[in-house]
Amino acid sequence: MDLLKTVFGIDISSWKSNVCIMVNGQKVNDYAISNDMVGFNQLLGDLKQVTNPQIIFEATGVYSRRLQAFLDMHELRYVMM
Repeated sequence: MDLLKTVFGIDISSWKSNVCIMVNGQKVNDYAISNDMVGFNQLLGDLKQVTNPQIIFEATGVYSRRLQAFLDMHELRYVMM
């Protein structure tokens, strides 16, 4: 049985974030979300479709704090670089 490794790489800027989804090293989707509850809930919908998603984003000070708080609230593990 092959296990799929799904990575959500998120590039955060002031008003939006770009999300890139990779499965076993292959890009399968990318899109932009707003840095608010609407955008974060869109991301959450995709995260819930995956078993053990790996979430990676850059610490961008004030811009990444909202995403970090949202992920913490939903008890999702992430790597902040």
